[in-house]
Amino acid sequence: MEKSEILNVVSDFPLFSKLKKEQLKKVVEHAVVTVIPKNAVFFSEDKYAQGMHILLYGRVKLFKISEDGKEQTIFVFGPGEPFCLCSVFSDGILPANLGALEDSHVLAISPVGFEQMVQEDPTILINMMRVMSRRLKEAMDMIDSLSLKSLPSRLAAYLLNREKDGKVAMNFSYRELSKIVGATPEALSRALKKMSQDGLIEVDGAVIHILDPSGLEQ
Repeated sequence: MEKSEILNVVSDFPLFSKLKKEQLKKVVEHAVVTVIPKNAVFFSEDKYAQGMHILLYGRVKLFKISEDGKEQTIFVFGPGEPFCLCSVFSDGILPANLGALEDSHVLAISPVGFEQMVQEDPTILINMMRVMSRRLKEAMDMIDSLSLKSLPSRLAAYLLNREKDGKVAMNFSYRELSKIVGATPEALSRALKKMSQDGLIEVDGAVIHILDPSGLEQ
């Protein structure tokens, strides 16, 4: 990708919304773009990563694999979102794996470059802390759901957390959603069908409409 194209893309990202154009140019100048093919693993638990990573294009997922080979999706990231945040400040040991759901482009900023960026504009660090706080809350909610709640409850919690303007836009497959809520695709399909029959939701292709938020809350 050309530097000018990268600059145009990142200037629209909320994470860099407070940076001046000259500061953005410095970020882009010291950044490296990596292409991850669909279904490829970018990072894994046995590899190191350093620096700040932001998705430019595509969609990636953070996931764990249990001893029996079962995959648990933790987060799905879209353009503009930073990920592998532990590699920004620590020794770069990753607690999970990261793979591409579709062909993706990742912008990487070295630890030194990130430190210079923060010194020039501390709002970057504030934005990072907001993202990390949100991710921590989502992770705690997931732990609570997977360990204490039934599948319908886990699914309802997920939909309510992702709802925007009365709907949840599915930017990934329903098979991926089944990994997030800890169910088989068949069990997820049955749960969605039951919720639709109960008038709680309406499934319209890649969009789930929330018809009865209070019912999902219950």
